[in-house]
Amino acid sequence: MAELTKNISTVNMSRNSPDVVFGDVWYNPGGECGPRIQQDYQLVIVHLGEANVSFDGERRTISPGSVALMLPGRKEHFRFSRPHRTHHSWCAVHPHAVPGSLRKRLSALPQVQVQSQTFELLMKAAFGIRAWRQKEGQDMFRVLGLALLEEYIRMAKAGADETNRESPCERARHYLEEHCGEEDCLKKASQQAGVTPQHLIRLFRQQHLPTPGKYLWQTRVEQGAGLLTATGLTVSEIADRCGFKNPFHFSRLLRKMQGVSPRELRQRAWEKISVDNK
Repeated sequence: MAELTKNISTVNMSRNSPDVVFGDVWYNPGGECGPRIQQDYQLVIVHLGEANVSFDGERRTISPGSVALMLPGRKEHFRFSRPHRTHHSWCAVHPHAVPGSLRKRLSALPQVQVQSQTFELLMKAAFGIRAWRQKEGQDMFRVLGLALLEEYIRMAKAGADETNRESPCERARHYLEEHCGEEDCLKKASQQAGVTPQHLIRLFRQQHLPTPGKYLWQTRVEQGAGLLTATGLTVSEIADRCGFKNPFHFSRLLRKMQGVSPRELRQRAWEKISVDNK
């Protein structure tokens, strides 16, 4: 059946390679796409507005922040929001580029899920590739397309609301790891976990972890050590980024926990890299 597309107002971007296509489009109120038979493994993300989609006669709604998975051979019909314009992006991967093992895992997944931060970042990375017409850029497209399909599978395993499925201890630990450079992150970690600071200490002890305060300083030292070996940032810059009072405080805790000074740690790492590359 011929595909019908109505009321497209703006095609922001379309980037094609033999295996993967990334696109971004606005539909006017009441726009439609289809009916059509899906040819690819396609992921559709709605940013604004709404898409009501019929998958082989079964209806699903893609709301802002959600992703839908379209599988080859299925009949689809998109009907977009009537009151508002709808903005959506997509990634389509040709079936011959999808390994058989991946096809099998994709076949029984939910049709619509909430978009994860990782999924969003992967899409942004694709649209950020400037040399997409060149072979290197098209190779990156293929890698990103497959990575998006893998992330969709991971999202399905984790559940739509990953935060609510984590225990209070896990929520607090992940918050500290992501916000260790912030001055009030301990207080906010307790809030994120939904418990009092005193109860959070008990939960950490039940998991045989150090107290939240000690865990925070360990995290700061570990992240600071990572920046020492992977970047050219000064000790002062690293100390500031990781939440230390000053560079001397960072140096003292690094020596206490890892037995080396910042200079020694960086020198050992960089000299090892130099030797390994010879």
